[in-house]
Amino acid sequence: MNVMVPRPAARDLLSNGGCEHMSAPKTVKGQGLWSEGLGKRNYLLDLSFIGPVFIIYTLLFIYPFLQGLYYSVTSWNGIDPKPTFIGFRNFIEMFSRDEYFVSSLNRTFFIAFINVFFTNVLAMLFALALTSRFRLNNLWRAAIFMPNVISMVVSGFIWKFMFTEIAENMAEITGIEAINQSWLGDPSIVAYSIVIVSVWWGLGYIMTIYIAGLQGIDSSIVEAADIDGCNPWQLFFRIKLPSMLPVVTIGVFLNVSGSLKIFDTIYSLTGGGPGKASEVAMLNIYREAFVYGRLGYGNAKAVVLTVIIIAITIVQMKLTSGKER
Repeated sequence: MNVMVPRPAARDLLSNGGCEHMSAPKTVKGQGLWSEGLGKRNYLLDLSFIGPVFIIYTLLFIYPFLQGLYYSVTSWNGIDPKPTFIGFRNFIEMFSRDEYFVSSLNRTFFIAFINVFFTNVLAMLFALALTSRFRLNNLWRAAIFMPNVISMVVSGFIWKFMFTEIAENMAEITGIEAINQSWLGDPSIVAYSIVIVSVWWGLGYIMTIYIAGLQGIDSSIVEAADIDGCNPWQLFFRIKLPSMLPVVTIGVFLNVSGSLKIFDTIYSLTGGGPGKASEVAMLNIYREAFVYGRLGYGNAKAVVLTVIIIAITIVQMKLTSGKER
């Protein structure tokens, strides 16, 4: 198991040759204190804790996923008592004739990329500001986190009113015509309107995670860097960011998976419009299964989206975990 190298004192850091040679503490391979007792664990006790959770997880996640795999190779409208097995015809149709699904996937990736970038960058900036000597820290933290308490559906309706009514009034008051746009009716900017709402809603949650990561950094290392003459850029990129990479991994992972599964906000904000300009993969799957009555085909699309999310998550975890070492 990995054990942390003992933290150096400030004077030891200063003797290493200056800020240019400073870095966050690393992990080394070693034998942990608990390795000798691994064979003595009470597995029945472990099973009593893990068993109920595993049963619930199996019933609510694993079984529905396996059931979705089965329906993905059938033709079923959700009403007939027995689905008709059709093999891989759903998947062939999906990528050969269903241009709307492919375009919805591309739109999902575009919105997710912009959302993840701005949410994590702004969350880190706010976390850095609100862990420094900033007046009314707790008030600002609560204000930024507050949108995350609101459901995504309600957030969509709030911003729908703001884009259609408040924006026009603000343009009249301030004289800034750029505000008075057709935020939800112009296909060229509707995706950016969705990103604005998504960033507003998710920023506080990711910021809270990063604040926890920054507060977990050993203060003696930061103090030593200050004494050694590190400027704020060096302090962040050489000390703070490497020390909280595991926390950044969690924040990015949650944001990526949530962005690829976005549905509630778009459903209440635009309904996929104008036309299909804001229809993402989840909304396309919903319409296919519950509006058009093709649950087998909708499940096939859901399986493809699930595989894509798993693949992206694995790649992201591999990239970030490699840097953590």
